Amino acid sequence: MLFPKPDRMRLLRHSVGFCCCILLAWVFVGCAAMKAAASYTQQKPVVRGLRVFGGTNEATPPIVLRNTENAPNNANAESLGSSFVTVELDVQTQGFPAFVVTFVHCDMLWREDANNIIINNPMLRTTQVDVQQASAFSKYFTHRARFTAPNSEVKLNFSGNWKAKIFEMNDLTTPLAEARFFIVEQVGASSLALLSDTYRPKIGGTSPSAYVIDASIKAPSEYIDDNFHSVVLYRNQRWNEPRIITQDQALGRTEALYNNNATTIVTGFSAAQKRFRIVGIPAENEYRILDISNPSFAPASGNAAIRFGLADLRRNGVFTVRGDDGILTTRNVPSSHDEYVLTEFVLDPENAPSSQDLFVMGSFNQWKADPSWKLEYVPQERLYKLRQWVRRGRHNYFYASGRVNAASQAVEQISFEECEGNTLSANHTFYALFYYRNPTNGSYDALYGVAGENAMRRSR
Repeated sequence: MLFPKPDRMRLLRHSVGFCCCILLAWVFVGCAAMKAAASYTQQKPVVRGLRVFGGTNEATPPIVLRNTENAPNNANAESLGSSFVTVELDVQTQGFPAFVVTFVHCDMLWREDANNIIINNPMLRTTQVDVQQASAFSKYFTHRARFTAPNSEVKLNFSGNWKAKIFEMNDLTTPLAEARFFIVEQVGASSLALLSDTYRPKIGGTSPSAYVIDASIKAPSEYIDDNFHSVVLYRNQRWNEPRIITQDQALGRTEALYNNNATTIVTGFSAAQKRFRIVGIPAENEYRILDISNPSFAPASGNAAIRFGLADLRRNGVFTVRGDDGILTTRNVPSSHDEYVLTEFVLDPENAPSSQDLFVMGSFNQWKADPSWKLEYVPQERLYKLRQWVRRGRHNYFYASGRVNAASQAVEQISFEECEGNTLSANHTFYALFYYRNPTNGSYDALYGVAGENAMRRSR
């Protein structure tokens, strides 16, 4: 049917207008989708805090124990670990988050066994993550996620170093956080001894107090060979500061954080025993205490920082209160006030600013030296200051000196001598982890022993 010319023109205009409306609608939908995607990216959870501990006890190290009947002291076996670990993750996000956790086996230096699909099965993952909303008082985090490992979904059948990588459910490419823990299969009786020693401190006036640390393992003769290659030592809770004693020529003398002329020795090859020794380890001072458990004594007031009466001073074996072996204690925090509080650290350099950068390391930041925890010197006040959000609880901490690598942003040349000093009377527990290169299943670093010793109690 042929329309008159005016009608044809009117129809053409209507058709063009309709097409423009459709096009504009598609543009609107596309922009809305892009905006939503951008909004989702911005709303990705921000990690505020992470901690790992054994079982349900926040004072137990993140060590899963097997074959505890071979432990050197069965009565104290529970102080060395538990049957599972608990991981807590605090995040700030909009909406209710969901998480996926994958588990990766690592060698003794925390390098992932990426090509070993026998050990690192891609199915080693869990969604059994309990997520709870934060207290109504909380301004710094919105949700706390908690999970255990191993659990009913995940059986971790190989001993060694393990990472739990925590992902948001909708983004399995970049982990939000990473938790480290150990699985130990005790194949024999292992022990650890601390002996008094001296070393040459770099800072004048610092006590030369130090330790000789002697670790040994008695095991069936088939294990006492070159495959039992290394022992890694840690101070309690400070799982980012390994001291390595090794006979592995590929590793050499590896000390991740320190350069204090410590010497390592591997001796005592026999049919039943192998010994590892390191000398000249600085004793370090007792930890400082930050207790903000009670909201009545440390009230949160929005973005106003909690200030304390006096600035911290340098120490060298002088302290009035004993630390808690590096542990964060939260059991006395009221559930309605389980939050983060803006806290101001103030350090008096007394004479002059340090030639190094100064940092705060403690149970509030997993004992990591990090640029975000660097103190800034205020010339007008002649003080070092730092404001940071800290979870309610009783914390242990130290002041450390070091340098930020401009390229990697890693903190290097870490030392506690300048601000803390050394004393043999500090309440520090050391753990020794014994590594065996198991030739089966593609070869991997198995953990076949653990021992602990406290500098004060010496009973573990």
